[in-house]
Amino acid sequence: MKLPGLLLAMALAGCTNEAKSPTGGGGGGEGKAEVGKPAPELSIETLNDKGTISLNELQGKVVIVDFWATWCAPCKQSFPKLEELQKKVGDKVVIVGVSVDDEKKGVAEFAKENGATFAIGWDQGHTIASRWKVGTMPTTFVVDATGKVRHIHDGYHEGETDRMEKEANALLAEDTGDTKVAKNDAKAEDPDAKGDKGDKGGDTKADTAKPDDKPPPDEDDPPPKEPKKKKKPKKKKSKKP
Repeated sequence: MKLPGLLLAMALAGCTNEAKSPTGGGGGGEGKAEVGKPAPELSIETLNDKGTISLNELQGKVVIVDFWATWCAPCKQSFPKLEELQKKVGDKVVIVGVSVDDEKKGVAEFAKENGATFAIGWDQGHTIASRWKVGTMPTTFVVDATGKVRHIHDGYHEGETDRMEKEANALLAEDTGDTKVAKNDAKAEDPDAKGDKGDKGGDTKADTAKPDDKPPPDEDDPPPKEPKKKKKPKKKKSKKP
């Protein structure tokens, strides 16, 4: 079974190193994976001894769902980076690679050759890809601990997984109520970000006052009185005899 004509054309168009990766969703049909909405159903048997992966059973974890194909060159480039990401985040984040290849043959081998140890499954008949309305290869969805789609990466280029890592850490911080991780990621993402006052290592300096730094006189204050001059005692005139 082939991808529908329009879907295949969009997928081929997106399968390029220059594919842009916006964060956000567009208008959609029913069941489409959109930012801010619950992710569509996903249940897939893995090909690398990870058992069956079900999104419903992963509630409480951040999940990264990557739709890919063996014929997509950027997908091949992204696999080692996704593997690095999985090692960095550990079991706090689950990465699931969903192959949209027409045939199952060669999918597991491709993943192994490209260093992927994260969960890999084959989407037989493109059922899952159709449900999620995947349009380009690769397309990666970042799903939060409540099962909502929070970020969508359309295509792949250098630095993509770094952004995914920041997004995942921010979502983990939301879930635990710890804002420190998200704050540090925001600083790392913005090289011009300044440290807050009071933060050690920030660019701001504490205000100090010198002894001679006196405040200017208030306009309403009366001018200072000059000290009174002491009158000299008058000499008494001597009377003539």
